This record gives sequence, C-alpha cells and structure tokens, in this order.
Amino acid sequence: MRIRDLKWKELPAWPPAWWMSDEGAGETGVLQSAQLRYDQTPPSITVVATHLGESRNGVILLEGLAYLEILCNKLKDNVGRPLAEIGDLDIDIFASRPKKKGPKQVRPQIPQDYRGEGFSPPTAKLK
Repeated sequence: MRIRDLKWKELPAWPPAWWMSDEGAGETGVLQSAQLRYDQTPPSITVVATHLGESRNGVILLEGLAYLEILCNKLKDNVGRPLAEIGDLDIDIFASRPKKKGPKQVRPQIPQDYRGEGFSPPTAKLK
C-alpha cells in the first residue's frame, strides 16, 4: 500500500494536515523531520517540511500506535525527500499488524498422586 492511500477514520492520512497558515499546501516541499507524539490525544506524527525556504508544520493521524510507529520510521528514513515522492512509497503496514491475543489455554496440573504407575484418577459416578 502506498503512503498516499493510508486512511484515518476514512479520511486520507496523507498528505499531512498542515496548520491553518499552510492549509492546502498538499505535497509540496521537502520533508525535514518526523516525530511520533505520544503526548497527544490521539497519538500522532508531527512533520516539518520546507518549501521555498519556508518551514511548515503538519500532523498525521492513523488508527493504532503500532501503525504510527511503522509510518514514522518510514518517514524518518526518507527525510530530505520531496513529499510527493514520499506519498508514492510503499508501506506494508498490515504485515506488521499486531496480532490479537486470545485467552491463554492452560493445561491443568495433574496431582502427583495420579502420576504413579497403575494408578488412574477417580472418575465421577453417574446415577
């Protein structure tokens, strides 16, 4: 999947949502930095890009912290590249999807008395 195709609550996650003064800037500029922000609600990635000598700040939201971490690492690996090129990069965000853990099945311990040779555990009597 391309970064450009990522969604957050059915809204495009790319290009970043730029602050008010840069609204509509889209994919113009060069990525300068990406930082995962755990202190935000919801957690997000803040990005800084430059265009024509001006810096601008934006934010990227995705559902799930694991997905944000994967994307942030990909962005950090591509600092210095044009945003339009970054949008075309493939990211395998679903291959790294955290697996849901179900209840752990525990095998009951067999009391020591029942482990001897020739001894079988008592069975319930049916009436």
